[in-house]
Amino acid sequence: MSAMKTLRPRLHTFRVLAFEGENRGEAAGGQVNLTTRNHIEVGLNVPSVASAPLVAVVKIKLESTAVNVDDANDQARFVGEYEAKFYYATGVTEETVAPLLEDHDYQYLLVAQAYPLVITHFRRELQSMGLDARVIPLGVE
Repeated sequence: MSAMKTLRPRLHTFRVLAFEGENRGEAAGGQVNLTTRNHIEVGLNVPSVASAPLVAVVKIKLESTAVNVDDANDQARFVGEYEAKFYYATGVTEETVAPLLEDHDYQYLLVAQAYPLVITHFRRELQSMGLDARVIPLGVE
């Protein structure tokens, strides 16, 4: 059991790297089709200092487009980039962690912790720009 705790990194930092959006259409409350795509990368940062911990990094990029159902020229576009860093316990080696990061289920465990934070921020930004973003699911599909 202690080996599993050692190999389970702790979420240390989460931050928004970038957010860009444009919604210049009429704010008439019309119905829109909202599509969202994501691109997710999982990697391992190996420190150059011997005493520093290994860090698993999850980067998530979301791109959404909203198209007015009544006027296809009325479109809004949004892009958000996010990063979550997970620190491993001292003494965990790259040789131990690298094979785990190749496993889809292990990657999912890391992404599933960061994704709700990403979506919560992304939805809030879309709402602040006049869109109802409740249709975007909170979890990874």
